Amino acid sequence: MSVDHGSLQVRASSGVVISGMRLQVQLAARSVSADLEPAGEDRGSDAAGEYELHRYRIARAPGEQVKATIELRRYLKPEVLVATLDYEGEPPVAKDGVTVGMQLIEFARGLALHRLKLWWLTPTFVSDPRMLSGANQLLLWQRMGESKYNLLVPLAGDGMVGELGVSDFDQFRVSLSSHLANFTPHRIPLFAYASGKDPYQLAPTAYTASFAANSYYGKLRWQKTYPEVFRSLGWCSWNTYYDTVTEEKVLNSVRSLRAHNIPLGFVLVDEGWRTANAQKLAGYDADPAKFPHGIAGLVRTLHEEYHVPYVGVWHVFQGYWQGVDPDSEIGRDHALFAGDNGQYLPDPRGGAGKSFYADWYRFLKHAGVDFIKVDNQASNPKFTDGLLPLFSSGAGEQQNVQDAALEYMSSNADRAEGRQCVSVINCMEMSLENAFNWRYSNVARNSEDYNPDSRADIKDHVFWNAYNSYWTANFAFPDWDMFETERDDGEYQATARAISGGPIYTTDSPGKENPKYLLPLALSNGKLLMLDGPGMATPDVLLRDTSIEPVPLKVFGTITRPGLKAGMVAVFNVNKSAQTVSGVVQPRDVMGLVEAEPRVEDIAVYQRSTGTVTILNSKQSDLTVSLAEFGHDLFTFVPVDRGVAVFGSLDKYLGPSALESVRRQGSSVLVRLPEPGDFGAYLAKGPRAIKVDGKTLPAHAYTYSQRLLRIPKESFEKQLADHEVELALAE
Repeated sequence: MSVDHGSLQVRASSGVVISGMRLQVQLAARSVSADLEPAGEDRGSDAAGEYELHRYRIARAPGEQVKATIELRRYLKPEVLVATLDYEGEPPVAKDGVTVGMQLIEFARGLALHRLKLWWLTPTFVSDPRMLSGANQLLLWQRMGESKYNLLVPLAGDGMVGELGVSDFDQFRVSLSSHLANFTPHRIPLFAYASGKDPYQLAPTAYTASFAANSYYGKLRWQKTYPEVFRSLGWCSWNTYYDTVTEEKVLNSVRSLRAHNIPLGFVLVDEGWRTANAQKLAGYDADPAKFPHGIAGLVRTLHEEYHVPYVGVWHVFQGYWQGVDPDSEIGRDHALFAGDNGQYLPDPRGGAGKSFYADWYRFLKHAGVDFIKVDNQASNPKFTDGLLPLFSSGAGEQQNVQDAALEYMSSNADRAEGRQCVSVINCMEMSLENAFNWRYSNVARNSEDYNPDSRADIKDHVFWNAYNSYWTANFAFPDWDMFETERDDGEYQATARAISGGPIYTTDSPGKENPKYLLPLALSNGKLLMLDGPGMATPDVLLRDTSIEPVPLKVFGTITRPGLKAGMVAVFNVNKSAQTVSGVVQPRDVMGLVEAEPRVEDIAVYQRSTGTVTILNSKQSDLTVSLAEFGHDLFTFVPVDRGVAVFGSLDKYLGPSALESVRRQGSSVLVRLPEPGDFGAYLAKGPRAIKVDGKTLPAHAYTYSQRLLRIPKESFEKQLADHEVELALAE
């Protein structure tokens, strides 16, 4: 960092990346902006590592009362820059009160994640940052002639929330707003910047440093536990019944799922169950007209009669869509904040509203409820604009919810193991004041609702989720929302959920469930087959608009088991103008797969749609893909080890996830599975012998064709708890 003609610039090894960085504070009657000058250096360390501290203050004119110093904390390993403003003076205006303008030098192409309405994000692709509209929460870009990536993220804190955008004079900027006139912040987190070759490490690096530098209440995804409830396949009432849901309708759906032998792990009763008065919450229990036995009666029936392991309910962050009824018993018993337009919400100031959530969650816990979905989180501006600073409003309400959930919405297993994990889905929540304050919750909706009635929305849903995960996955596991297998896009959506790396739940209507698309997602006990972590758009499409360019959207993830590292790549036609898209899949689509096995020359690829195997190496480095309208496919990549690559259960979307381990024993390969499946593996030569669960299979009990070995699930001993395949290899 250095000062050039009164503005800051950031230089990398290849030259200046950011220049012309200047601070402006907009006051009620004037703006303050002046040359920056060095104000000292220091060193230190925190949870993110060692850093150099560089301070730059605005040059003060005679009589100027505003004091402002930008603090640049440069972390050394890995390198990342976190900017904070120390401020003293008159209150900035409520909207865009503090801005940092800058130029991004030799910008080539980039991905921004843009705020849609208040609640969601959508990807935007630009060749010039000045083309961006306002309200972006991330910008990832490459410079001309460079393969390295750059990342800039706005921060929030001390009442203010940041965003990326462009000023009226076409200057790229970070702007921060409090949404409250006459509010004076003192230490304002501004932004974080990082650069490097691996784009998937940049965001974790930037947010790790930002959280350490600013001591946020929340924690990042990898610092928290994934809730056990969401490791199983679920069903949600929303698309099926919307707000007409009743006790009998829920039970009818569960009966139908059971009749179709769908292994149901959880049921989520969405909007429509609550007791409300004119869009305001009036009671903790269910509407007695719809749920005559109360929420406890429904939960008891689901647990005891239908053996559903987990039952959850939906509620609104502020109580209900227009808050809490202050004249109701629950309104009178708890501290409420009088918000805009006669709307009351649990008081977000100083923990005053925690008792509201604690009493509610205690009631739900005693009713047998196992988890909650907390909706409408990013709507706090509708309640507190002009009354409370936005970040303080959102942070305070989140702390009320998070603390109460930790007390009453933690599983017994998590409590026994001392894990601070809560069974919560965050929803309508993709804003900084929420994400920066998820201390215990670790699942978050990742896009606007799934809308199967619109062909355009069906494609947008997968497209948005794939790119939004780049942001969401830093704070929680992305939830790609419910879907319906009864629709024409049933398998398209099921494949997308498999590659999401997060929770999976259907919203099928009774009698219309399609086991063909649901059963490949989980084991027979309902346990989901999952990636190691959230799925991400592959490097070659990460900065490309696959909704416009005629290339497939590709999403990748890894699956690790003892003795096995596999990669998965799902491909989708999300293009809304080209009926056919074409491209390639290749080993480098899966970041970390080839690098983890540098001596590997051959990668075996199993293509789900064709049931065939292709070997990729220096002679053939990729596999051509062509997808028609709503086309999709799934590829499993496994490094070949001495002539063998194990794919796992071919009847599952994520076949390697259905394995427990793979190990060598002399000239044999031993594979353990938790349950029978249609087993598949690449073998360079036909096997000498095959044993399943200790018994040698006759030749007619399996097939070996074009180097693909298949063993049908009928060959396994069904009564065993664990299963083993022994591949005796040819010499």
